[in-house]
Amino acid sequence: MRVFFLILSFLTIAISHSQENLESNLIGEWEFKLDIKDVIKNSDELTGFEKLAARTFSGVIEKALDKTKILFDFKKDNTAAITVITSERTQSRVVFSWEINENGYLVLDEIYDQSEVRLGDTVYWSFSDDKLIPYNSKAKVNEGILLIKVE
Repeated sequence: MRVFFLILSFLTIAISHSQENLESNLIGEWEFKLDIKDVIKNSDELTGFEKLAARTFSGVIEKALDKTKILFDFKKDNTAAITVITSERTQSRVVFSWEINENGYLVLDEIYDQSEVRLGDTVYWSFSDDKLIPYNSKAKVNEGILLIKVE
């Protein structure tokens, strides 16, 4: 019985340290990257006609995105502010709370209804070096979306 509690204690400490390490790596700015063509191609939410229409305008969308920088600023108080920088203005808001779940995945939760801030059907993000990879409810990568750590 002692051995069981000793092993359980070590596991709890190891998980706690691992989670603290992930959290400390998360804190700071991450740049949101979007490949609109990949998002359209891999979307399960769009019908064939909608994909065709979206592809038609993807060039216009890409040009607008080239002039826009989107930063996620993860803070120690478990909130994330999104800053959108365009040639005309910079706008920033705290829109997400975040947590690292027991599996080591980042989970973002909307703080309040933000109709203009959507990340598709992303359920969680997985750490991969200096990148965060989004996954949907079927544990499939959401192609075309990525967060990259800003140094």
